[in-house]
Amino acid sequence: MPSEQGHDIRELPPDQRILAGQRYRKSLYYVAQMAIWVGYLYFIARLLLILIYPRQTWQMWVMLLVEAIFSHLSRKEQLLVVAASQVPGGGPRKRLRLQGTKNVPRVDVLLPCCGEPVEVIMDTVRAACTLDYPASHFRVLVLDDGDSTVLKKAVAKLQSQWFHLSYHSRGRQSGQVFAKSGNLNYALTTLQREIQPEFCAILDADSIPTRDFLRGTLPHLLRNPKSALVSTRQYFSNLPRGDPLSQARSHFYTCQNAELDILGKAIDAGSGAVFRRKFIVEVGLYPTYSFSEDWQLSLVLHGMGHRTMQVQEPLQFGLVPTSLTGHIAQRNRWYIGHAQQIMAVLSREIQTLPKHLRQNIAFNGVGIIAAELGCLIGFSAVPCLLLSGQLIPVSSPFTTKLQFSLAALQVLMTWLYEYAQAAHTGFRSVPFAHLENKWLAGGNIYSILKFYLFTSEPKGSFVTGSTANSWNHNSATPLYKKLHRDLWQNCICAIYEQRWLGLSAAHHCHLATIAAVVLSGCIEQLGSDIISFECSEAF
Repeated sequence: MPSEQGHDIRELPPDQRILAGQRYRKSLYYVAQMAIWVGYLYFIARLLLILIYPRQTWQMWVMLLVEAIFSHLSRKEQLLVVAASQVPGGGPRKRLRLQGTKNVPRVDVLLPCCGEPVEVIMDTVRAACTLDYPASHFRVLVLDDGDSTVLKKAVAKLQSQWFHLSYHSRGRQSGQVFAKSGNLNYALTTLQREIQPEFCAILDADSIPTRDFLRGTLPHLLRNPKSALVSTRQYFSNLPRGDPLSQARSHFYTCQNAELDILGKAIDAGSGAVFRRKFIVEVGLYPTYSFSEDWQLSLVLHGMGHRTMQVQEPLQFGLVPTSLTGHIAQRNRWYIGHAQQIMAVLSREIQTLPKHLRQNIAFNGVGIIAAELGCLIGFSAVPCLLLSGQLIPVSSPFTTKLQFSLAALQVLMTWLYEYAQAAHTGFRSVPFAHLENKWLAGGNIYSILKFYLFTSEPKGSFVTGSTANSWNHNSATPLYKKLHRDLWQNCICAIYEQRWLGLSAAHHCHLATIAAVVLSGCIEQLGSDIISFECSEAF
């Protein structure tokens, strides 16, 4: 039916899997609350028992720190669920479609690129030009920072067929810092100086939109004039079976960003985003102080009081890295971007933003990097703790039993929360799936230090899943070079967890190992008359 603005918007039938999962929403909320309070009780009891224990050891404090680090990561997600559950009318986003060809808003589809294979870019160009939308009401702008003559000619050949397609370049920008954000800002200012569309869409060079991409995203913005941006979940056409490296980031999109969507604070995933142009211009365009410009834009919009949303429907399909090297390089770049936002308070570029917003951006970066550093400390400390001395204060059989019981209860509640979340979202995962790719913590911290201490040059622009990308060439690489790259450059812990434990098992074991340490400490003190436990069999 027509909206208040006169747009014809139709509601499609809801996804039955999502609809079925809603019956578990209240259960998820209550389980999250219980898990939070059990965690608080456990750590208060553990802290007090250590403080009053006369023979404190450093192992006790390190053990408590490691437990706190991993428990905090679970508790953050539980608190998010609690906050989203208290939003009146909150729930899964409806499936909407913009109908008709008259009275539809003008849209510019922006395709930033820089040195990617021309054939990959042109696949995206063709898909963008054939969107189910009136050609007189949208333009496709190819923004080439690689200044490729071949790409320019390829686009020119199609312009006779699609008059709404055009090629633009600022000149060769490859290798310059923040090229993508600068490229997008060039389109929003210089290229749109005379014709300013109401909305803009962003597609990466390797992201193929479905024909109903605009009709499936625009209604969410049209229904709420105060909303600034709608992001679409990332789907991939070359995802390996089983997704062993969690490249699809299914947990983030299905469990975390879906909750942020209810709060109006969904994180922009970059490609596949559609935004109201005037709001992006008002907040100062795309941030150029960080590699992760999409994440930073989300934070700026939230800080300026704008809502952002996420659509779960499959409306675009991109490419993931096809090698371990590419996967790790991609993640390293993301975390370098988060480290850069810590300096946002001091950046001259964003002095126009309110001070509290600059501080929030910096604190967000601190939190993300601290979580990586915490995981690195935790992974390193667990083996040492297993081989060290007394890990828990044991002043009496009662205090030992108390710590044992609370530890078991906390792990149980964490597991129960994960299963309730899986039932609610329909996302099948192992417990502690929120720790996806945390095995890369050491490599991420190393890449940040290397970036700031040795070189600040950007890592280039690539189509991550393309075989034309040098980091995806494996067949011609000698075995000894592969071993050097995987075991040294990419961190041996990555190989250990990916190829031996398996990623799912690694997720399963991170917190379980910590619990095992607590339990083993209890067993050591209680003796075999209390309980018999084989760590090697249980974990």
